[in-house]
Amino acid sequence: MKLALPSLKNLGPRIDRWLKGIRKVAGFTNLPQSLLQDLKLAIVEGVGNAFQHGKCNTKHPAKLELIASSKQIQVEICDWGKGYTLERALRGHPSESETHGRGLWIIKNLVDEVKYRRGSPNRLILKKNLIRTKNIDAAMELFHELQDSVQALKPLEKLYDQFVDFIMGLFNAERASFLIYDPESRVLRVATSRGIPAKISQRIAIKSGEGIAGYVFQTSRPLLVNNLNHSQVKVLQPRNKGYASSSFVSVPVIASPLLIGEETLGVLNLTDRRDGTAFTSQDLKLLNLMATQAASLFRIRSLIDQVKRSEAINRELEIVSEIQDRMLPHEFPHLSGIQIGAQCQMSPRGGGDYFDVIKVDSQLRGVIADVSGHNVGSALTMASFRSIVRSLSFDPNTPGQLLRVLRWAMHEELIRLGQFISCWVWQLDAKGRLTLSGAGHPPVLVYRENRKCWESLLSHHLPLGLEDESRPQNLKITLKAGDWVLFYTDGLFDPRMRETGLDRDNVLTLVEKNRRLHPKKMTDKIFELLKPHHQLLRSPDDVAVFAIKKR
Repeated sequence: MKLALPSLKNLGPRIDRWLKGIRKVAGFTNLPQSLLQDLKLAIVEGVGNAFQHGKCNTKHPAKLELIASSKQIQVEICDWGKGYTLERALRGHPSESETHGRGLWIIKNLVDEVKYRRGSPNRLILKKNLIRTKNIDAAMELFHELQDSVQALKPLEKLYDQFVDFIMGLFNAERASFLIYDPESRVLRVATSRGIPAKISQRIAIKSGEGIAGYVFQTSRPLLVNNLNHSQVKVLQPRNKGYASSSFVSVPVIASPLLIGEETLGVLNLTDRRDGTAFTSQDLKLLNLMATQAASLFRIRSLIDQVKRSEAINRELEIVSEIQDRMLPHEFPHLSGIQIGAQCQMSPRGGGDYFDVIKVDSQLRGVIADVSGHNVGSALTMASFRSIVRSLSFDPNTPGQLLRVLRWAMHEELIRLGQFISCWVWQLDAKGRLTLSGAGHPPVLVYRENRKCWESLLSHHLPLGLEDESRPQNLKITLKAGDWVLFYTDGLFDPRMRETGLDRDNVLTLVEKNRRLHPKKMTDKIFELLKPHHQLLRSPDDVAVFAIKKR
């Protein structure tokens, strides 16, 4: 497949149509969407470089050629510039102020191999492996499949089967068992299994702390054992003999990373790979991530069943409120010199407001977002968004680059559901250096203690779910002692409340007068001010406020 691009006009849609052509070829109809999204973003960056540095224009268009095999997709991008040395261009990570070389770094992180051949023309060669790699793409694929099943209200038992079948195929295992904890009998029982006779699986009842599965359940820690017959820890000896290999992996299916229920639901065990190889530490990490993501959806599906059983008058709204309340963090990581407080008030209709903070090394990384809609679909989209954000939180990229990856990762799902997400993504260190990037979200408000004034930071990108080909935005400010930062969702300054006597100035004046308070107490005061005005609205929106103070 070949393509000539005389300009950058409509670049994204043209690349989309070009890549979709490969799905019409036999053997390539089931390519993961995430793979094509990564390839598209890499091609867009490569073509941008070709026009910026490679002297491509209408007379000398950038030329693309796609070569696909059973194991790999290769794309060549031709330009007409002087050329460069790839190793030298990738030596050292470019700073935020540099544009030269940044595109290559993005490309390097999106594809499996990058080569550059000087000549007439020069050729930038991108290679993407089709052999499934055990990375975040697989975790996202499982999450989306389970999410669709939850929205279709499939029974929990079907979700368990779907979960185990996906895991077995990914890890090429012959035996698997998913055990759920029964609080009444206080034992782990098999919910579904593969490669284990039904008569045996039905009799399995494991107490907390007993054997490998009981140990993993009790400690909530994943475990990799590559020598079952010579384990040095007696408690870790397997209950049942007859394994074909000595490699065993067991992970807790725990919902606490998403704060839904704060409990370990059960344990997933895998053993006996079909090719006889042992499980690795990377397998353990991926399996643990996928089990955590699946647990959040198992809990959501369970909550739906609970609400149905209670025969509530407004079932869907109870589900939405329950999901949203349990997903929001109630405690925040500590960072020297920084104080944090946040609060969310649910709308009677439910909603999709969400915030989160994670500590990565010596920095805090956070997000505030608002998912459109007021139903179970919005709550599930919020869960999907949060799962992806947390999965990417340890990536070294800037907030602007992270937001760009989030846009591609969520785009197909948001288009399919007719939704969009506005958000701010940010990172902050102990010295008060704040970097942030926004997508269609209300402005960030910054109070400067030394000047006794407010500043507004505007997001330059469209909400997620809409096409936006602009370069990543990375706003940078430095907070001094006494400075405040307010992130919020649009319900805080609902224009309808002006008729009840509340506007933006009232809120900002409240913050100024109480700026000596801790942010947690500050958000309490903001919601005390807001409550009587909010109650007078016919259909009030949900509201989230996230406050940061530099001590």
